[in-house]
Amino acid sequence: MNRLTTGEIAGTALFALILAILAYRIIRGMPKMAGDITAFRKRTLVWTQVALVLTVLQLNFKAGDWRFGIILGLIVLFTGSIWLSARRYDMARQADAEQREGN
Repeated sequence: MNRLTTGEIAGTALFALILAILAYRIIRGMPKMAGDITAFRKRTLVWTQVALVLTVLQLNFKAGDWRFGIILGLIVLFTGSIWLSARRYDMARQADAEQREGN
């Protein structure tokens, strides 16, 4: 129905690249975060859920127009990847702490 123009494709690719760089830097910086990472995990989970709901609503109400849905989908992937990485890092950190207590 609505086709993406070359400019829109380039803008979407640039936005995806920026989000990928930000996600990489945030994920690599997690070990340097001080304190408990649980609050960070909860915030990223909430933002992932909000972005997912907005994406589904956008795709539902604007059938055939993928432009904004694609951007929201990229945001879902961005926040979801950070949440998953924070979850894995937190679980690994807890396992290390339990292992140290056991020895």
